Amino acid sequence: MSLRQRLMPLVAKLITSERLQQWRRAFRESRRKLQRRPHQAVFYFRIDDPYSVLMAQVLPRFARHFGITITPRVMLYLDQQMYPAADMLEELAPRDATQLARLHDLDFPHNWQLPPREVSLAATRCLLKHEGDERFWSLAAALADALWRNDHDRLEDLLTEHGQMPADRAQLALEARRDQFLKDGHYLTGTLHYEGEWYWSVERLDHLAHRLNDLGLGSADWPLPYGRAKRARLKDVPEGLKGKPLVLFFSFRSPYSYLALARTYAMADHYGLNLKIRPVLPMVMRGLSVPKAKRFYILKDAAREARLHKVPFGKVCDPVGAGVERCMAIWPFAEKEGRLREWLRAAATGIWSQGINAATDNGLKFLVENAGLDWNRARRWLDDDSWRDRAEDNRNAMMAAGSWGVPSFLTEKTMVWGQDRFAVIEQCLLASQADDKD
Repeated sequence: MSLRQRLMPLVAKLITSERLQQWRRAFRESRRKLQRRPHQAVFYFRIDDPYSVLMAQVLPRFARHFGITITPRVMLYLDQQMYPAADMLEELAPRDATQLARLHDLDFPHNWQLPPREVSLAATRCLLKHEGDERFWSLAAALADALWRNDHDRLEDLLTEHGQMPADRAQLALEARRDQFLKDGHYLTGTLHYEGEWYWSVERLDHLAHRLNDLGLGSADWPLPYGRAKRARLKDVPEGLKGKPLVLFFSFRSPYSYLALARTYAMADHYGLNLKIRPVLPMVMRGLSVPKAKRFYILKDAAREARLHKVPFGKVCDPVGAGVERCMAIWPFAEKEGRLREWLRAAATGIWSQGINAATDNGLKFLVENAGLDWNRARRWLDDDSWRDRAEDNRNAMMAAGSWGVPSFLTEKTMVWGQDRFAVIEQCLLASQADDKD
């Protein structure tokens, strides 16, 4: 094992540690006080991004509740290398936003239409002109509603009334902002930046809310309850849900897949669902790029989510390459032995919280035996490549259902993407059961 491999779990543990996070927050707060700055956050808004549209509806209330200032920063152009399946995200995001809007009592049109780029640019130029105005939020809501409803007449009226920044100035500003955004350390719009930390979408506002509570701002009962989308409520079990299918597309290299495991099992067990877990190779082993800045953000965000859900996390040994392949090779054996659940849990826990190197025999043996499997029998499967065809079938099924990344969940009628969507999954299951009665 190389020195780099030995050091990786220790470095990851430091980067993701709660103590370091608290120290950074305390340092930032001390500096803010010394500089006599108000509590201020920056919101990166893109009008053709559904997650930005939802966030823009919540943030004025959020700012009033906590007594902070939120400054909008209008974006449009993004670094495409950060979006390995941009065409699929373009279709998935508005469907996801529709479900989130229903969950959070927000507005996003059910009859949405993907906005043409030139129309998005016109609306963006209008917002750039009024970025510093108090009426920015109401104007953004009106423009976004017209844009996503494909209401050209309403959009033209708004543009005529409010005007636009000149095209050449807007182009330069948007390109410069795209480049600076990456330098500052993020890549997703619909994101809030407050004193060194990033909060993407309404599902991360609970973290910022708790942070502000710790500073004595606001209270714990602000209008959008903490983590509502992340946790299923596990209601009384309708008879019609028993035996309903739920598929989880899972990757050993995905921290979010690991974070989703326990809640997936809990939901499936509670409702008596027919759970099937379909492992896939990670994106980088399927030819899709995951740039360094993106990996770094994901690691810290996953640590924050792990603390929320009380999942051990942080001492990480990246299994990419041989580690993933060896875990995938054990998968059919664990399934044959009736211990797939135990194998996934043991392997993911070892990789993401214990620093176990699955690429070594000693590391893999530790994981296998923790799953209650026999190592001598399990190791014979390492030379069997039949799992590759099954993994490719799983990937094709996931892509056909409308997702390219993990964890993704497939119910009878709906694809849901993300470990913070359990309330949405529950909503879909209960809705399908209600439809069956009609």
